[in-house]
Amino acid sequence: MKLSIYNTFRIVLLAGMLLCAGHFRSAAQQYAVKVQVQLLQPVSPQLANLYSGTQPRMIITLLNIDLQKPSLSVRLRLTIKGGNAMLRNKDYGYYPGIQLDAGVPLRLTLDDLAPYFQISNLDATGISPSQLLENSRLPDGYYTFCIEVVEVNSGQVISASALGCSSPVWISTSQPPLLNLPLKGGGIAYREPLNLTFNWTPRHMSSANAAFQTEYEFTLSELWDTTIPPEAAFLNTAPLYQTITPATTLLYGPAQPQLIPGKRYAWRVKAKAKMGIDEYDVFLNNGYSEIYTFILQEDCQPPQQVLATVEKNVVTVSWLPQPKMSEYIVEYRESKDDAEWFNVKTSEDHVAIYDAIPGRSYEYRVGGYCVAETKTMGDLHGFKMPAKDSSVNKNCGLLPDIKLANQTAIKELKNGDQIMAGDFPVRLMTVSGAGTFQGTGYVMIPFLSDAKIKVKFNNITVNTNRQLLTGLILTTFDSLETQVVKAGDVIQAVKDLGSVVIDLAHLSIDADYILVKEMADEIRKIAEDELPQELKDKAIKAADKLENSKKEYDEAKKEYENATTPEEKAAAKDKMDKAKETFEEAKKEVDAIEKEKAKVVDVVTDLMVKAIRNLKKKYDQEKRTATESTLAQTRKELKELITATKKALLNGAEVPADGAISPDAAIIFIDSTSVSGADDSDFSRLSEAYKKAEQEQNKLTAIDIFDRDITNKEYYNLLVQIFRINGAHLVDFINDEKKNNKTEAQIVDELSEKVENLIIELLSK
Repeated sequence: MKLSIYNTFRIVLLAGMLLCAGHFRSAAQQYAVKVQVQLLQPVSPQLANLYSGTQPRMIITLLNIDLQKPSLSVRLRLTIKGGNAMLRNKDYGYYPGIQLDAGVPLRLTLDDLAPYFQISNLDATGISPSQLLENSRLPDGYYTFCIEVVEVNSGQVISASALGCSSPVWISTSQPPLLNLPLKGGGIAYREPLNLTFNWTPRHMSSANAAFQTEYEFTLSELWDTTIPPEAAFLNTAPLYQTITPATTLLYGPAQPQLIPGKRYAWRVKAKAKMGIDEYDVFLNNGYSEIYTFILQEDCQPPQQVLATVEKNVVTVSWLPQPKMSEYIVEYRESKDDAEWFNVKTSEDHVAIYDAIPGRSYEYRVGGYCVAETKTMGDLHGFKMPAKDSSVNKNCGLLPDIKLANQTAIKELKNGDQIMAGDFPVRLMTVSGAGTFQGTGYVMIPFLSDAKIKVKFNNITVNTNRQLLTGLILTTFDSLETQVVKAGDVIQAVKDLGSVVIDLAHLSIDADYILVKEMADEIRKIAEDELPQELKDKAIKAADKLENSKKEYDEAKKEYENATTPEEKAAAKDKMDKAKETFEEAKKEVDAIEKEKAKVVDVVTDLMVKAIRNLKKKYDQEKRTATESTLAQTRKELKELITATKKALLNGAEVPADGAISPDAAIIFIDSTSVSGADDSDFSRLSEAYKKAEQEQNKLTAIDIFDRDITNKEYYNLLVQIFRINGAHLVDFINDEKKNNKTEAQIVDELSEKVENLIIELLSK
């Protein structure tokens, strides 16, 4: 009985010890301080905005839950984690102590937080210290703000690191507004009463910064000094009018300071992001837009009753004359925002546009000059070109009968002007001269799918209707030269993998998918044409990776744009980053393949040089002399035989010398060495001997050319292509020979034989 009680006591004691151990272990995992971090969105990329102002944007609450320590003296450790950058408080910085009473939550003030955001107290990775010192601004991306509590006396962390972090927040810097009206450098016609409309486009509405209350500071100045750049004059001139508005349009009317006709004015807009009375730095360039200028002209109204008519692919724009205008200008472009503006100038009340592309829509405006160098433009209008008529080229090749009634020569032409050379519009790219002109341009050829062909001209004259009077405009077309194309319209054909690598270096994943696909297709084509099998497989794989990663990136980008929660945006951003990483890997793989190809070229070229020189040794000086002698002898004998044959055909008379043949004489051309009546065996023998000697001589010439130029890349590529046509790739042939344990000397001998046979085959063709 005593033994049973004793055993029971031991079991209870052991259980109690285990419970105590579990209690102490659990207690060891508890921290003395709880931390709660809350960020109020949107969050400014400027660090100072998190601890300054009247309203805190970062709320931190600390709670001392260690009842055994009724008062704790602590400091914080701030860590800002982003995808590309991280900031962390230094351990040896100066941080005022914070007193925490047990059980009493403490919400930190802006003054409490300020030391932790000082640049001198932060270590940065992923962002240069100079960049951080310059503007104290975080790069765009997702960030998490974490707070750890450190006891001042012991230096130990007494809060849970994982529980002291905010939710991920998106931080970005937005572009300043884009100015629209009045147009930059334009002229505004003075009217009574004067009502000017200033308009701009905000460029932050698609970002989180749109949640701020945005207002705009509008500034207008009169520029007195017109000899310096308008931007400098604006910054050194007191504002004529300045106001703040929440709208993106401002009406400047009679209630504002009066503007003077003939004066030059400049204006800009500053975007401000605000919450209450606090202003936040979320815009580049401190929110300042570009500076635009305009001239308030004397009463210079744009032309009225503007009309465009389209007939036979020619657009005629007409208008009512404006007596105050000395010259008119018609500006036109395709109906899309990024299209390039073209213009035609005239002193008449109409103008013809010849280079509009069939099937496309255009917008245009008509204006003119009341004062030199200052144009006033009217409203935008539009026209649509009809689809191309298949019969439009039925008179291709016929010269039109052009009679110009206007023989008055124009005195001045400028870059970008358009003139007519016959039925062809010529756009001047560079032009110089006065009265007679020289320069370059391009002409659009309708029957070549409206191709733009480079031209040059010298000493031409043009009438006031901008029609060619005298002189020649010559095309500079070269099949090896890229003709005039608008940037982005045509992908230039690349010649080899090296040039593809150069193009890839400037290609980003944000480029248009068509551009990436065409680049990938070019890599596949070059791999098929230029590379041996092993490198070809690698190149095709890299091209597939390049194209597929672009597809994945575009799909992820759409997901990101359509995401409605931070989590969805973060997931889409990860996909975009992975696709971008794969894209860059593919570019590096293509670069590596080009380097491998360069090594192969060196090896193959070295072997080919040895093969050619080995072949040249075969044709030593003695053999060369014999070949030349045989060629000369057979040529002489064949010529004598042909002369004798001609004499026989002329009944024994001497063959007349050149120029002594009478008008009635019958001229006999002997273009064959087989002539009826002659000894066929002699002709056949001499003809065969002559051809053989000539072929040997040509073979020697070809060998000498190869020997001289085989190290040139063009000859290497020529041989590679010829060998591919006649069988295996040259590199594959050499690799196969090496795999068969052939020595270099044996490979050189076989290459010499192949080159000789190749030359014979080419000469026989």
